Amino acid sequence: MTPPAAAIATLFDLRRSTRKLDPATFPPALIADLAAATHSVPSAFNAQPWHVVVLQGRNAAFWDRIEEAFAARLVGDRRARYLARAAGMRRGGMTLLIFEDFARAAPRDGLTDAEARDQASQSLGMVQLALWLTITAHGLSASLQHWHAIVGAGIEDVALDFVGLPSDGYRLVSFMPVGERAEPLPPREEAVGQFSAETAASASKR
Repeated sequence: MTPPAAAIATLFDLRRSTRKLDPATFPPALIADLAAATHSVPSAFNAQPWHVVVLQGRNAAFWDRIEEAFAARLVGDRRARYLARAAGMRRGGMTLLIFEDFARAAPRDGLTDAEARDQASQSLGMVQLALWLTITAHGLSASLQHWHAIVGAGIEDVALDFVGLPSDGYRLVSFMPVGERAEPLPPREEAVGQFSAETAASASKR
C-alpha cells in the first residue's frame, strides 16, 4: 500500500461513531480544515448543495433547545433514552449542522426532480464523510445523527430556527457532535458490502 493510500486507510479505520463525548480542546486549524474539506468535495455541476454550520460558542444553547424539545414532545422511555443520548453528546463542545440548500440542489440541464435529488444526496453523503474524516485527522471523535427523523420531536424545526434558515429553502440532513471520546473504541463490524475487481489479465481471457 502506498503511503498516501495507507494514510487514508488509517483515517477510515480510526473513524468510529461516538455517542458519549468529553469536552475537547479544539485545534486552531480545525475550522479552516473543515471548510477546506467541504470545498474539495465533488458535486454534480459543482452545485455544492450543502450549508454547513459549526456551533461552538453557542453549542450549549443549541443542546438546551434540543433537550427542551425532547422533554416537551417525547414521552416515557423514549424521552428518557434521547435525553440521555443528548447529555452524552453535548459535552464535546462542538456540533456541526449539515443542511441541504434547495436552491443549489434544484434540477438543471434537463434533469428531473428525482434525478437532481439523487445527485444532491450523493454529494451530501460525500461532504459528511469529508467532515468526519477531517475531525478524525485532528484526533477528535464524532457521530452522524439524524434526529430530525424522530417522529414528533421537531428537531429539524429547532435546528433551522436556531441558525436562522428558512424551512422553505433548507432541510436538516444530519448533525455531528464533536469532542473527545468518552467510551471504549468499538470493534469494527464485519464488512458485508460486495466488492469485486477485474484485472486486465482476467478481462483479456473473456
